[in-house]
Amino acid sequence: MENSLRETPVQAQLRAAMDGHPEGEMQTSPEQVQLLALLLKTMNARRVIEVGVFTGYSAMGMAMALPDDGVLVACDLSPDHMAVAQSWWDRAGVSERIEPRIGPAIESLEAMLADGQGGTYDFMYFDADKEAFLEYYELGLKLLRPGGLLTFDNMLKGGRVADPSVTDSSTEATRALAKKLLGDDRVEYSLNPIGDGLALAMLKDQVPA
Repeated sequence: MENSLRETPVQAQLRAAMDGHPEGEMQTSPEQVQLLALLLKTMNARRVIEVGVFTGYSAMGMAMALPDDGVLVACDLSPDHMAVAQSWWDRAGVSERIEPRIGPAIESLEAMLADGQGGTYDFMYFDADKEAFLEYYELGLKLLRPGGLLTFDNMLKGGRVADPSVTDSSTEATRALAKKLLGDDRVEYSLNPIGDGLALAMLKDQVPA
């Protein structure tokens, strides 16, 4: 991190504020957020969805990578988390690029599709309840434009996915998504051991029938 991490003062302050937080492990690692921001810039992304906001560190980093007319739809179940995140986005000056949506993320994604937003997003980042990963994946493919990226955090779960004695619902759901991604010819796929494991799935231009 000393030799690679680039953070603004506000990003560093937010990360420091999470030290000792009882749910601090939910925050995306800074090196991973830096990678997400780089990916957004290489894609010239303008429309992004994040599912799982927590206190707003990853959304802040991605919003900073967007152009002035870009938008990041931030979905989270917790009004308390969203309120904390909003305060940090205000400090960072990126609130105008972020559209908060509070409630079950599946309902939010379905509402976007019903609103005619299918095929209009460049990038999606999922860092929420793993049990819904497969549903998020299928909804994400419908919202994404060809060539867009779906990204999923915690694909390694601290190594628990490789331990057959671990059979909790979250780990099993993560294994199921990994199996789905590996065999799905609608996407190009790469699993990267950064942070707690980041899956990248690019929607192909020509989706098989």
